[in-house]
Amino acid sequence: MTKPISESVLRLIDRAEARQPLGVEASPSDWVRPTSSSGESLYSNKNDRLNIDFSVERTVFPGAQTVDPRIIEIAPGSCNERHKHAHESLFFVLEGRGEVLVGEDWNPVKKGDLAFVPRWIMHQTRNGSEEEPMRVLAVTDFGFTSAILGDYDRRTRLALAGADASA
Repeated sequence: MTKPISESVLRLIDRAEARQPLGVEASPSDWVRPTSSSGESLYSNKNDRLNIDFSVERTVFPGAQTVDPRIIEIAPGSCNERHKHAHESLFFVLEGRGEVLVGEDWNPVKKGDLAFVPRWIMHQTRNGSEEEPMRVLAVTDFGFTSAILGDYDRRTRLALAGADASA
């Protein structure tokens, strides 16, 4: 059985087929910014019992449809929660050092390293410093995946016992 294509996916296809640039009304300064600049605050989580302490900001670029860049800051000696989601993620370590759990394996990372997390794989990031925060640029295909699945993040990472959150 073939699933019907959603209106969101059809809009992505139409814009790609039009072969026209998006966001052209933006000023040149909207396309480049320092990674230290603040973006749109999305969420944060602090749970002392689980050693979780992090925040996430979205870096918005005019016309972006499929990629969703976010800056994650993890407090010294802390981590984000172990989770999974429908979008792929590419992590670029901007500052600090630590470890990224992908599936069952912890992988050491430091400033300048890249880590890839496939969709629906359990993962977590841990700051290896007790003194300095760890900053990570996470680039995802959230826009594309959301066009296909709708607001799935509300059912996974952001929802306690969400329908899609089970391991």
